Amino acid sequence: MLFFAKNPVSKNMARILVVEDDPLFLWTLNQFLKKEGHDVFPVTSGESAFALAQEQLVDVVISDFRLPGLNGRDLLRKIRTLQPQAKVIMISAYQREETGDEEETPWHVYLNKPIELGTLKQLLDDLTEGADLRSMNT
Repeated sequence: MLFFAKNPVSKNMARILVVEDDPLFLWTLNQFLKKEGHDVFPVTSGESAFALAQEQLVDVVISDFRLPGLNGRDLLRKIRTLQPQAKVIMISAYQREETGDEEETPWHVYLNKPIELGTLKQLLDDLTEGADLRSMNT
């Protein structure tokens, strides 16, 4: 069952699932995204992320490519099946070419680590610009 938030603080405040196995980088992303006014769901594994996606509607998924257990590509395919409306950002220290066939990618945007937080902010603004991300929850 998916739970829907009501009474948004900002119509463009997104619910963001962040999947990153590096605890320091996960903490940094979590703090940055919260400061930007987003609801953040930080997790450290693909399995935890998929379990959360089965319970919580999200607007954006930011995931590392290489994760212990369920990897980022397989995780994002599963989440896109559950929540096709979610925008997906893949982040990785690996070059995009190393992640496989570009035609088969389940993400909207691919960012190489290290990422600039300003770039991430602009990207999130672009992905959510003009969209009332909470309209389905009223």
